[in-house]
Amino acid sequence: MKLLFSTIIISSFLDCALADSFNFEHIGQSPRGSDVPTSRNVGYSITYTNKWTAQNHPFRYPSSDPHYSSFLWASHSSDYVMWENGGTATRGIENVAEIGSIGALRGEVQAEQNMGNVLDDVVGSMIGTAFDGATSISNEDLCVDASHPYVSGLGMLAPSPDWFSGAYNVPLRDETTMTWYRRVKVNVYAWDAGTEDGDNYQFNNPATTGGVISAFMAGDTEDAVFVSRNGDTLRVLPVAELLFELEESSEKCATNTEDPTDTFLITARRSGNLRRRDCEWARGRRRRCRMEIKNEDGEGSGRPVSEQCPVACAGL
Repeated sequence: MKLLFSTIIISSFLDCALADSFNFEHIGQSPRGSDVPTSRNVGYSITYTNKWTAQNHPFRYPSSDPHYSSFLWASHSSDYVMWENGGTATRGIENVAEIGSIGALRGEVQAEQNMGNVLDDVVGSMIGTAFDGATSISNEDLCVDASHPYVSGLGMLAPSPDWFSGAYNVPLRDETTMTWYRRVKVNVYAWDAGTEDGDNYQFNNPATTGGVISAFMAGDTEDAVFVSRNGDTLRVLPVAELLFELEESSEKCATNTEDPTDTFLITARRSGNLRRRDCEWARGRRRRCRMEIKNEDGEGSGRPVSEQCPVACAGL
């Protein structure tokens, strides 16, 4: 759906600048640096704090049941785009925006994880009643590493046709010092997935073609959703504050600095030969196995097996 209420012709440069500002904007002293190098894998807690209220966004604010769905957040490389301004909504994005389901989006994220473009994903709790200050908190730390320093995510804002809130490509590292930020706090806005018609909070509207994601714009009237007057100025107000806090001691994401290899022998069921299994660390400090077949005495060159077991090494 098209939500450009402005009748003013804006230059393409200014239009791009406005569009970028609706992704996220830092608050106060954000981002706050640290001395933790990006060579170290770390985790971040994620807190989404609601500011979408009748006082802040009075135009046709829903009279009953304002809420958010669960959120999905992913850490990724620059090769992955979960969503972006002007992009096409995937089935996963559409399902989040229209019905609050993160299942399809999580499938898309996991497919990218298999290709190495995504490192980790976490779920943020739903907000059952969207009062001022209500929070969605990630169910666990989100892991990041030097190759996957960006975060994208979203959750449904409801009731609505196909609206959501979140952010994309939020950097959690300082490119100058190559260290992790200790704290990133940003304003985030409402977005239109472009998959269902409607310009107010009613849902079950006709579907639209194209599914182009777009920001809400202030235009020239305050009679528009998410728009408020500040003196003589009309502006789109953020619907939430999004906070990422560094968790250096995150057990899930910590990098093991010592040699994690632990070797032991097992007897093959059929041949009777001894097999050596070497344990190594996987993401989230889960053990995985690398197996080699050795001679009966445990010596010799043996035959390496390239496949790594996806389960924890037995006996450790």
